[in-house]
Amino acid sequence: MRFLFMSMTLVLMVTFGEAVRDRWSRDEMVEMAGYGEQKLSSVLLTASLLSSSSSPIHGATVGIKCHTGYRRRSKWIKAVTNELGQFVIDLPSHLHAIPDLDKACIIKPLSVPKPYRCSSKIHRGIQLLSSSNGSRVYTAGNITLQESTM
Repeated sequence: MRFLFMSMTLVLMVTFGEAVRDRWSRDEMVEMAGYGEQKLSSVLLTASLLSSSSSPIHGATVGIKCHTGYRRRSKWIKAVTNELGQFVIDLPSHLHAIPDLDKACIIKPLSVPKPYRCSSKIHRGIQLLSSSNGSRVYTAGNITLQESTM
């Protein structure tokens, strides 16, 4: 009896699956379900890391951390600055729905090349720069670090 039930279930699943595939493409089913390879929204953070003499700092690691709820923070999402001291962080989708993202997130340098100092007190909030078609871009502007005197 159990074998008969499982066989009938399998036949129905295959038949239903073929009917669904004939009606909608895989991309259409993914879009209707609201998940898959296609991102529904995008949140980018951009900023520049500069020295006190306005020179770009190349090769520094910067990170963003967001409050995700009562006494909870996300892990550091990191990026490395390019030759112009700029970086872009694409926030993971589980952080996109945080209310008031600009108040919930901070960005800070995590490690910098010598001869620059990286104080744990150096951090910056983010501001919404643009928003359209499911994409938001935030900026922290220019973050300035002091050069070491050692």
